[in-house]
Amino acid sequence: MPRSTFERAMRLAVVTGLKAALGPALLASARNRPERDTLVKVAMGEMVVDKLPLMPNRSSWPLLLPRAAAGAWVVNEMMKEEGVEEPWAAPMGAAVAAGVGTFAPLVRNSIRHILGVPDIFIALAEDYVALRLGSDAVGMSMDQVQSIASNAMSDVGIPIDDIRHQVADRVNPVLQSVGAGSM
Repeated sequence: MPRSTFERAMRLAVVTGLKAALGPALLASARNRPERDTLVKVAMGEMVVDKLPLMPNRSSWPLLLPRAAAGAWVVNEMMKEEGVEEPWAAPMGAAVAAGVGTFAPLVRNSIRHILGVPDIFIALAEDYVALRLGSDAVGMSMDQVQSIASNAMSDVGIPIDDIRHQVADRVNPVLQSVGAGSM
């Protein structure tokens, strides 16, 4: 059953609450907009910088405001491009993105403290969920997302496939040792 434009737009607002630049990057990529490569680079940079311990909490005002603005923008653009007029959609997109930006760190901290899951694994899982939810909202496959990211980053000489393999080489032994310890 096809999802409504409003539902897909709100999903994109959720993604934008998790990663402020990801919603706009996915929308621009799905629509092949001229700003696509720039937004993809910003979104990928945000995913990297978000892993640094120096980053302030995303629920702080300076980081909530861009999320809210980006949430309003992605919802407004998606609704407008698909010919749906709903005056409350953009403000709802801002509220959803800000709400997710506030709530996600609480969930992340709970998982880390209650279950003892290392923060890097939570962060990577969050990225994956955001990418899956966002790509679904704009009608793209994960293969398309990976291809667009690789193309955008090849402009600056960053081999995404090599990085992905290096991360997998480091994460897989840890995952295997965790699995072996639970037997």
